[in-house]
Amino acid sequence: MQKPDKFPYKLNRVTAIAGIAAGTAISAISFPALSQEQAAARATLEEVIVTAQRRAESQQDVAISMTVLSQEQLANANMTNSSDLADYTPGLSINNRFGPENASFSLRGFTKALRTTASVGVYFAEVAAPRGQNVQTSGDGAGPGTMFDLENIQVLKGPQGTLFGRNTTGGAILFVPRKPADEFEAYVEFSAGDYNLRQQQAVINLPISERFKLRLGLDIKERDGHLNNITGIGSDELGNADYTALRASALFDVTDNIQNYTVINYADSETYGTTSRLFDCTDESPTQNPVVAFTGVGCQQQLQRQRDTGQDGWFDVVSTVSKPIALIEDLRIINKFSWDITETITINNILAYSELLTENTSDIFGTQFTETQAALLGMGIPGATVPGLVDPRREFSPGISLTSPDRPVTDQQGRVAEIQVQGLFFDGRLDWQAGLYYEDSLPNGVSGNDAAILISCDLSTIATGDPNQYNCFDATGGVLGSVSQIYNETTYRNKAVYAQATYDVLEWFSITAGARYTWDDTLGQIRFFRHTFAGTARQAPIVANERASQHSEAPTGLFELQFRPWNDVMVYGKYVRGYRQGSVNMAADFGIQTHDKETVDTFELGAKTTFSWPIPGRFNVSVFDNDFTDMQLQGGYVSPTKGPTTAIFNAGSAEIRGGEIEAYFQLTEDLSLALSYSRLITELLEQDDNGDKVAAAGGPIAGATYSSSADVGETLPFAQDKAYTANVNYRLPLPHEIGMISVGATYIYTGAQRQSSGSSTPFDVLAPYSLINANITWNDMFGVPLDLNFFVTNVQDKEYEVYLSGTDGSLGFTSRQMGLPRMYGARLRYNF
Repeated sequence: MQKPDKFPYKLNRVTAIAGIAAGTAISAISFPALSQEQAAARATLEEVIVTAQRRAESQQDVAISMTVLSQEQLANANMTNSSDLADYTPGLSINNRFGPENASFSLRGFTKALRTTASVGVYFAEVAAPRGQNVQTSGDGAGPGTMFDLENIQVLKGPQGTLFGRNTTGGAILFVPRKPADEFEAYVEFSAGDYNLRQQQAVINLPISERFKLRLGLDIKERDGHLNNITGIGSDELGNADYTALRASALFDVTDNIQNYTVINYADSETYGTTSRLFDCTDESPTQNPVVAFTGVGCQQQLQRQRDTGQDGWFDVVSTVSKPIALIEDLRIINKFSWDITETITINNILAYSELLTENTSDIFGTQFTETQAALLGMGIPGATVPGLVDPRREFSPGISLTSPDRPVTDQQGRVAEIQVQGLFFDGRLDWQAGLYYEDSLPNGVSGNDAAILISCDLSTIATGDPNQYNCFDATGGVLGSVSQIYNETTYRNKAVYAQATYDVLEWFSITAGARYTWDDTLGQIRFFRHTFAGTARQAPIVANERASQHSEAPTGLFELQFRPWNDVMVYGKYVRGYRQGSVNMAADFGIQTHDKETVDTFELGAKTTFSWPIPGRFNVSVFDNDFTDMQLQGGYVSPTKGPTTAIFNAGSAEIRGGEIEAYFQLTEDLSLALSYSRLITELLEQDDNGDKVAAAGGPIAGATYSSSADVGETLPFAQDKAYTANVNYRLPLPHEIGMISVGATYIYTGAQRQSSGSSTPFDVLAPYSLINANITWNDMFGVPLDLNFFVTNVQDKEYEVYLSGTDGSLGFTSRQMGLPRMYGARLRYNF
């Protein structure tokens, strides 16, 4: 039974559900007939289809503020990494601390701190991304090789309280791969550019039979690094790209009412990773911060050495690890079984399996505090001038992470099972869905890393993984410094039940209500070997076995009113309760290794409009207010046993208010303009003084070096105060036989965003920056199915920061990570 057509441009929900179940292309979903005048005006606008509510709908019919990027937009902007999304999505921020491949997302000021679970859920083919271990940032993201052969990427802003598997407070990012289609199609693509860019893609769609279709894809990318390592140790360049991604999907119409869809995605990335650049030494004295006694002289010496040698350029960095590596192996197998029981009821069963393996060896802070007589004297070490005491191969390490020969940083397997029922009642006036959700993430084995912590060591000896070969020196006799070996295991289990329904009370008025109840459990175990030294003599290792668990559960959901005063105008108001699970942080000291759930109450008003006069276009606007309770906020400190680390505390309360605009104008048949804008006003309203807790767990040095990522009254971390983009695209009026040539340019402004509290560092806020990207595209060259694209990113070659360490108050210095320089290239694609 087909739902009556009430709104001229609204997707018929029965057809949409049937289209998803049958695997038909979105273009096959029918729209109600338009008048001749309406059709002429609408012809210039492309309908944007999204799955933000687990069914195919027009973007203009969904009461969610969102940014949607098509595969064409991704290609024109040369976006091949998930961290690029922030430039084109106002309100979305990226934390690149462990490199773009391990980037974490912050949306509308809802931040994923190091060693918390994600505040922004990332989904590929409706399944949440694999989780990683929480020693370093890994998992919970898109990963390399994900952003090719996609239908689109949908960034949903605000808590998604009902329908998505992981309850997250910030929002969700949906990566929608292209499904196998009914007709044969294929393409091969080659890209080349500066920094020795080489990229190849190939995709083929094979309709094996009327009922069985295959789609196969390959994406290979290599690019030299843009960071110049000045030490001569390890790789001379960092920040490179080198991955291979494979994708295979199959669509099998078992019967007219039963369909099975399977997608397998595998990516293998191995680069030299990235590092920060040291640029400031604190003015604090050792009496104010005891760690400065060990880092102060070395920091000043490094900066002076870089100036004296002329190696103080924007992209000149220091890395002293002999074999830097950032490795990711990501396997995802997803199966969706759909059965149309009746014309109005469909059952979907989703099963998924994933494996995630990561390794990371990097100089996190970009320091080389070489052991010299001057440095030892600066530490106040007696006998510093004794011959043989100084070993120039050793350096004082504030925290360098090394992949152990016998264990990776992350080695997890994940499983997801979801059963969902969708249906229509009362002649299509009631549209509902309900389901059960289960997810777990289990260790494939022990993971972890080795680290030289506040001690002078020859790092090449630490990389062997054999304590008998360590060459280290510690004047404190193990009171402060050590070499640590971490063996870590973290297990996650998540269960939920949910239901949501929309009822069309009148032709112009609908009510949506949804509820979800979630149970989350996290178990962490860590075995910790701490190797201390009395001078150069290694002492017997100190062994600690720690275990922590956290259970949290909560109801979430939404209540929404939707009005349509005119056919092309939808106005909505809604309340959403969001929730992020409590979890464990085994990198913190025993006693502060757990944190509780956080909740948020969101109120949002919005409007989505489509118009044909005087200029066809769309204009969407929303305003929102969020009230945080028990916000999970990160604090940093120096632990004598675990080195520079973080603790997660429930901060109390915070507020996030703001508004967003998304607009598109088809100025002429050949000229279009797209605008987006985000404004955030955030404030931390309440926070306990957690210094005493840190001191009780980690000792007086830990307490003296503790600092929160924000102080009461300050803005929240990674919350852009404002951001906007403007994209203009012009198609040249050329004869058809020449092909279609279009020129596009995008202006991107990213506002200031907090990195650390103002009380802990003078470098607490990232400065705003703006970028210009441009592209020229020539499709169907001279009637041949050949496309050529030229692209330039960061046209002005701006120098800008994307991350600040904020470690003045804890380690006595600050490092930063730099955004990408200007890059250009060309892409040639042949379509079969």
